[in-house]
Amino acid sequence: MSDDEVGAKSQDFFQAAGGLKVSTARGELAERIITAIAIGAYSPGEQLPSERDLSEWQGVSRVTVRGALEIVRKRGLLNSKRGRGGGNFVANVDLEQVVTGITHRVLEAEIPRLREFVDFRCLVAALEARTAAERRSSQQARELALILEEFLATGNPASARRVDVALHLQITNMAGNDQLAALTAQLSSKATMGFGAEPYPSHYLQRAREEHTDLVESIIAQDLDKAYRTAYKHFALTLEIVEEAFRKSCVGRNPSTSGS
Repeated sequence: MSDDEVGAKSQDFFQAAGGLKVSTARGELAERIITAIAIGAYSPGEQLPSERDLSEWQGVSRVTVRGALEIVRKRGLLNSKRGRGGGNFVANVDLEQVVTGITHRVLEAEIPRLREFVDFRCLVAALEARTAAERRSSQQARELALILEEFLATGNPASARRVDVALHLQITNMAGNDQLAALTAQLSSKATMGFGAEPYPSHYLQRAREEHTDLVESIIAQDLDKAYRTAYKHFALTLEIVEEAFRKSCVGRNPSTSGS
């Protein structure tokens, strides 16, 4: 048995000894993964992060992650592929029909925490955008414009999310402050239930295109005030998407099956 497996089993043992059953830990993580899929943080056909990454991001053992993924698979929400290019991929199913109760339960606990810090996250993102506009070089501006072109050409949420990461990372680099970059990454993780993947429902894609265009143009033009305002508004979108998902879960919730 590898050191990683020994450590994982030990961690699960101590979780159980501390009053948190392994099954509960796995079940709770499974519900968080299901909710992340339901709100659009992972799209149909998209590969989930590795077990190692999920373990690190969620602060649990890899044994717990494996158990959680198996629960999600049994619900028909994941397809697993072995070998090169393998992994866990989101299934193409009607999520609103199968996970309403779970989404409601998780988001009911998550949204109050998210609301408490979203203003802070938006302020930090706005400061970063303003600083990027002030400090950007001509080469950085050209690179940012190319990334925007790629984003505007994306036709699905999974691709949009990948390019979105590149676009905002470029803005972070343009700001040129390592401490600000670290804080931005920390807040992004907190805003996405620790998964680090921004929710991208397909019906929000056009709005994201428009907001990214406004943001990039203001940074390239070195319009500091507009860059600040645009970034603040743009980063509030995550909370809006999550709140919309919660409202849908309230409407679609069947009292007789809400615990499912």
